[in-house]
Amino acid sequence: MRIGASVSIGVLCLLAMAGSAQAQDRRVHVNFGGGPTFNFGEIGERFSTGWGPAVGVTFDVNPRIGVQFEYAYRWFQVKDELDIQAGKFSANHTTHQLAFNMVANLTNPESAVRFYVTAGPGMYNRAVEITEYEGSTIICDPWYYICGTYPIESIVGSRGGWDFGFNVGAGVGLPIGEGLEFYIESRYHHVWGPEVTPPAGFPVPNSTTSTKANGQYWPLTFGFRF
Repeated sequence: MRIGASVSIGVLCLLAMAGSAQAQDRRVHVNFGGGPTFNFGEIGERFSTGWGPAVGVTFDVNPRIGVQFEYAYRWFQVKDELDIQAGKFSANHTTHQLAFNMVANLTNPESAVRFYVTAGPGMYNRAVEITEYEGSTIICDPWYYICGTYPIESIVGSRGGWDFGFNVGAGVGLPIGEGLEFYIESRYHHVWGPEVTPPAGFPVPNSTTSTKANGQYWPLTFGFRF
């Protein structure tokens, strides 16, 4: 919660400054939007399609190239069909994304439609919250940030941290008014997660070596840019 509040305050301040600057210089743009986020690989086997908002500020270096800072929040629900031997199990996964991107416009500024590509590094605060667990079994799963045997009781806790990653994608912008654009964008995000190594002799099913909790996300964003 503290992370979310701090990031939100920072984003609001940044947007306020960008809005003030934009009134004087059209080289500053603000975008906000949201939509579904698809996940792939191991993390996609544990959590369903997520959703969340995104907001950013872009500074145009020239009509073709821009530098963007973007914050996004995404929330995922654990899948119901997980193979966990427990009476009850529920969890969710959240991410706070801080991305620093280059944006390259592929069309002329006078074009009726703007096509662009974007890429850059980012920091991702990822957390898994186990809201309910009742059972007696072994869980050693890096994508839940836990490894151990848990007794028959309810466990409520949140685990996670900051991870480094990158994103690459493309989008299309459609002008809908003076200085206002509707955009559709899709990006691939890859995040390098922490490494989880089971203790020696620990009976982990289908796992005898360390595993990294990497994540692969593919949000589809619909929004406005001005």
